[in-house]
Amino acid sequence: MSESYAQWFRASTPYIRAHRGRTFVVMLGADAIGSENLVNIVHDLALLNVLGVRLVVVHGATAEVEGPVDADDLEAAQQGANAARAQLEALFTTGIPQSPLRNRHIALVSGNLVTAQPLGVVDGVDHLGTGKPRRVQKDVVRDLLAAGNVVLLPPVGYSASGATYFIAPETLAVAAAIDLDADKLIVYHAASRVADRGDFTTAGLKAVREAAAFDALTERRLAALSDACQGGVERAHLVGFDDDGVLLEELFTAEGAGTQVSDGDYRVIRRATVGDVSAIVELIRPLEAAGALVRRSRDRIERDIGDFLVAELDGALTGCCAVLDLGHGSAELACLVGGNAVGSRLLAAAEEAAKQAGVARLFALTTTAADWFVERGFAPCALADLPTNRRNLYNDRRNAKVLVKELR
Repeated sequence: MSESYAQWFRASTPYIRAHRGRTFVVMLGADAIGSENLVNIVHDLALLNVLGVRLVVVHGATAEVEGPVDADDLEAAQQGANAARAQLEALFTTGIPQSPLRNRHIALVSGNLVTAQPLGVVDGVDHLGTGKPRRVQKDVVRDLLAAGNVVLLPPVGYSASGATYFIAPETLAVAAAIDLDADKLIVYHAASRVADRGDFTTAGLKAVREAAAFDALTERRLAALSDACQGGVERAHLVGFDDDGVLLEELFTAEGAGTQVSDGDYRVIRRATVGDVSAIVELIRPLEAAGALVRRSRDRIERDIGDFLVAELDGALTGCCAVLDLGHGSAELACLVGGNAVGSRLLAAAEEAAKQAGVARLFALTTTAADWFVERGFAPCALADLPTNRRNLYNDRRNAKVLVKELR
């Protein structure tokens, strides 16, 4: 077993436990249904079912349906929805190939589980056969999920009078997630990330949507993420349908691989406690082994724990740093560990903590990340600029670059 796989599996274990018994609503639009990666998407969804996740899959037709839906459009949409359902049923029947679970039967259930109503006239335009959800038969769906089934919701609903309406998958997915009190809404899209960000609050996502010109389909899906979170869904995710394994990486790693949205900021930056020492040791150990960080004993970390900040996500530490006082208004940023987004958050918190402590100059010594620090306002400086007490500890063999940022 490779060390990287072992580390990944250990890190994913809390998520495996946390997701068990939770309800996820997953949206597969026409573009995802047509992706060459669909077979792998279905295998990943089947794995979630095996791990105890309760899955509701909202799927589109085999082609996008735009604008008012007349009788011919509605018939074509129904045929496309039936074709998509048959395709998903066939793929789920294979179970999880190349594993001992390949013979496990995963039952898909569909039917008249959504009561629809006409969208009506909007801005003077009659949308004809386009509808919206009036009610998701949530008690029936919950019973089906509790029995271990995967529930399929096609983009077609029926009114109390028996009329048929096409419902946009994004609209249906949001309604289902809210009505079922789902823990997550997962939307498959062409791109895995929005503005190259791994996470947003709904307020932050709104600002990006207002500043950027997204195409209509992307805008509709970003709106769905926000609407779901504002309707009570804890987390919403955008993942790329062409990226093999992106769903597993998004759900079972701290950094994820898509864009996660929540109504509030779910990442916590806080002061470290003695109870965090073991996790900090594990965080910095790989970088120490690679020579990117100076080795620190467990005793030293425990002694200096009051100088550490940690990033926490879902109860797991995902990053750390320390602000070490050098005296005379100077401090050193040390032990900075975390992905790009986490590192930036930790740096911002470290700078604020340094300012509160009266620090005017924040130093950083690095062998591998000088450019990263420069991009965030640090400037290269001479070894002689370091305070004497830190300069006397400088390791010439490491030949670390010295950078400084003026905080005042």
